[in-house]
Amino acid sequence: MPMRWADLDQLNHVNNVVYLAYAAESRAAMVEEGLLDAALVPERVTVEFLLPMQLTRRPVVIESTLDGADGAGSEVVQEIVQHHDDERRLFARVTTRLGPGLDLGPATIDTPPMPFHGRRADLDQSGLVDPVRVFEYFQETRVLSLAALRHALGAFVIARLEVEYGPRATWRPEPWDVSTELRSLGGASFTVGAEWRDGSTVHGRSTAVLVGFDPVTQRSRRFSEEEREALQSFGRTR
Repeated sequence: MPMRWADLDQLNHVNNVVYLAYAAESRAAMVEEGLLDAALVPERVTVEFLLPMQLTRRPVVIESTLDGADGAGSEVVQEIVQHHDDERRLFARVTTRLGPGLDLGPATIDTPPMPFHGRRADLDQSGLVDPVRVFEYFQETRVLSLAALRHALGAFVIARLEVEYGPRATWRPEPWDVSTELRSLGGASFTVGAEWRDGSTVHGRSTAVLVGFDPVTQRSRRFSEEEREALQSFGRTR
């Protein structure tokens, strides 16, 4: 799959959501080839970010392994790689559990919600919000929440993302609610949980592990005390 300029974020790395788009494009091809049941939908998607990917003329290669292809569901593990001469570079691993769909039960996060507007362009061919856009919803609200702390925070990157999907949603002009909370805080990483809701219906849950990042060395770094104090308040105010 060829890369695009629009795939990049502010660090000139491939945006986190774009890895999901790569994986979804590959799964769609598997459906067309009869390897996946088109009636199954993503129930849980986990992404491990292993190396930052920058824009090159080399194509992105998605290598997929299918496990448990039956009527109850399937799991697809997709490794996103590039080949440099004789070297295989693994940038991310996307694990997708496919099934008939989940009921995520009642809300579990009680922090003040952020209103979030969808777009008509977020819908797929079925007229429902595209699963890749759900990752984008969580990313947008997470970034907006962290923006309130930008005076105290240095750079950080996503190490691992997981989204669980509940009932799928159609577009509407009214905003949905997305609530976020700090789940854990370590010396060099923190975990953020989030829920996308419409009233009592939970459409999706997200867990994101973020790590401090040094743009100069391109390596992880530890948080300062000022950063730790600021992160303690994350998700509690709007």
